[in-house]
Amino acid sequence: MAENSAQDHKAAFLRIYEQYAAALQRLAGAYAVRPADREDLVQEIAVALWQALPAYRADASERTWLYRIAHNVAISASVKQHQRAQREAAPDIVPELPSGGAGAEQHLLAEEKRRALFRAIRGLATADRQIAVLHLEGLSGAELAAVTGIAEGAVATRLTRIREKLRQAVGTREAGDVR
Repeated sequence: MAENSAQDHKAAFLRIYEQYAAALQRLAGAYAVRPADREDLVQEIAVALWQALPAYRADASERTWLYRIAHNVAISASVKQHQRAQREAAPDIVPELPSGGAGAEQHLLAEEKRRALFRAIRGLATADRQIAVLHLEGLSGAELAAVTGIAEGAVATRLTRIREKLRQAVGTREAGDVR
């Protein structure tokens, strides 16, 4: 009986993890600059999901539950990283240079805009960063409210302010197009 439960737990975890792996990678990218730190964060989130899975009762949607756990882990890790960053300088991400061609310049410009947006998001206060990342992942206002614990109307107001901060930080209109 216990073996079947363990198999069910593993199967549920693998299904959830595979379904949300790309989103967790993006989330980690908003909190961690260095690739090794991003991978560590994804692993910490996976461990937290594994540990929390038996207690999941479907009070919230699976997606909301997952993001709540992921962001709690990311916030904790972000504090640790910030402390470590005080001790050592973190290099910026260097884009992979495309081979020459007609689209190479456009690719580099798009990559630079994406990097600038992520740098700006990393510069936001933790609560604002959480809202921005979840919004980019396509969570609705109600889902954002459920994950953050902030009223839906307040989330909408904060999102407007976040867009303006990003627009100013990036210095382009594209930052305002964060959905």
